[in-house]
Amino acid sequence: MRKREIIVPVILSLFLTFACYSYAQPISDTTGKIGIGLRVNGMTTTSDTYKGRDIDKKDQAMFGVSLSYGVNSWLSLEAAFDGSLNTKLKDNTLGIDLATINVYPLTFSAQLRYITKNPEFYNWIVPYLTFGFGYYFVSGDVSSEYKAEYYPNDVKLDFDGGWGGHVGIGTDIFASKTIAVGFEARYFWASGSIKETITNPILNASTTHKENFDLDSWMLGINIKFFFK
Repeated sequence: MRKREIIVPVILSLFLTFACYSYAQPISDTTGKIGIGLRVNGMTTTSDTYKGRDIDKKDQAMFGVSLSYGVNSWLSLEAAFDGSLNTKLKDNTLGIDLATINVYPLTFSAQLRYITKNPEFYNWIVPYLTFGFGYYFVSGDVSSEYKAEYYPNDVKLDFDGGWGGHVGIGTDIFASKTIAVGFEARYFWASGSIKETITNPILNASTTHKENFDLDSWMLGINIKFFFK
């Protein structure tokens, strides 16, 4: 009887201690944790003009990785690098492809996270707002159709990227303290540049034209994150 009188309070104390710890430290709390993420996004682009002509960027998939750090329960910092598959620039005015480009955003973000404590059941779902900036690298190749448009002259297109910003919303769903699946939608605005050089092979004379174009796009995606102390 005496053993039972000792064991029962000890078990109750341990249970209450564990319950209080679970309440104070929900599995979604990433304070002091480093997160490594794998990302897949769909990039929905906007139209623009080039040399007074309408151009469209085709929607494309984007893959990337991220590295994050939980400053506290409501703030995380994240660096990410993504790369798109080949994206066609369509010259709607001429009715031909202008070029094929790839966009590589290197972004730095702050996430304002919300962990609810009422009801407790939802501590494993964390909605957040994200905002930040980055540099959007661009590479590309002129299309054979655009080359044919200037034949017998030779045409060359050089692409360059630029700085931009982004805002968005997302949700992380935690399977455990170390694994979470996330969904995010963000809009980024940035600009790149196109430098066009046309060379007459007979006269050996060249003309150059440089112009900015919008990279503004929606990014909708899913990611999986692994957290470590």
